[in-house]
Amino acid sequence: MRKICIVGDRFRGLEQHERVSTLSGFTRSLGSGALDSLDEHLVLVAGDGVGRYEWDHLAEALARRGLEDRITIEARDEPLVRRGEAHKHRETNILVAGLHRVAEGHFAATLRVHNDNELLLDHQTGQHTQGMVSVEAARQMFLAVTERFYASAWPQNHYYYVLNSMNVTFENFLFPIGATLDLHVEQADVARPERLSMTVRVDVSQAGRRCASVAIEYTAFESSVVESKETRRAAAAVDIVLDRRLVTA
Repeated sequence: MRKICIVGDRFRGLEQHERVSTLSGFTRSLGSGALDSLDEHLVLVAGDGVGRYEWDHLAEALARRGLEDRITIEARDEPLVRRGEAHKHRETNILVAGLHRVAEGHFAATLRVHNDNELLLDHQTGQHTQGMVSVEAARQMFLAVTERFYASAWPQNHYYYVLNSMNVTFENFLFPIGATLDLHVEQADVARPERLSMTVRVDVSQAGRRCASVAIEYTAFESSVVESKETRRAAAAVDIVLDRRLVTA
């Protein structure tokens, strides 16, 4: 049995390795008949940039060539965190899947990067996944953990999240072939429903190595507490900036 990793076309830089193929590259080989005489069992392992929609298309192509018994798909089926947990409107931009509690104060998930994720549309070079993906994954991870396991104790409340600090350390390259997210709660003051204060660390790991570590301190305020303050400060900022420009002109 032989395994190869299938990644989205956005990650074509990794295709130079014999055991990696882009989705379009593998589909072309399949359509050309190059795999019809395959004499070994081939397993296609999901990398980043390939989701259920693409796997279904590939499975149909395998069936048309009569290869479904010799080529099988090892897809990742963990559900993405929900829209309200990641605070993202588009599925393509959600990076956290399979979120679960490991132990008290320890939560884990897998990193899932869509081929059309917003962070890849204007910059993706080389073989590794750019660092901002790890930063955004850590942000979504702390939001999802707080929403699902802490703020859910007060379902009638809507929370507004304020970042106090975020410190990022990059330790190794991250590649688009499967990574994990681990969140460790280092401090939690969640007794008052109108204000949840937490300090957490999110580790992004792959192949037994930590790629990035993100330390985050934040507060989740009940939205009515923050909205009036935000409105006042926004109004003051608008007036100051515009009046300064008028004086300068």
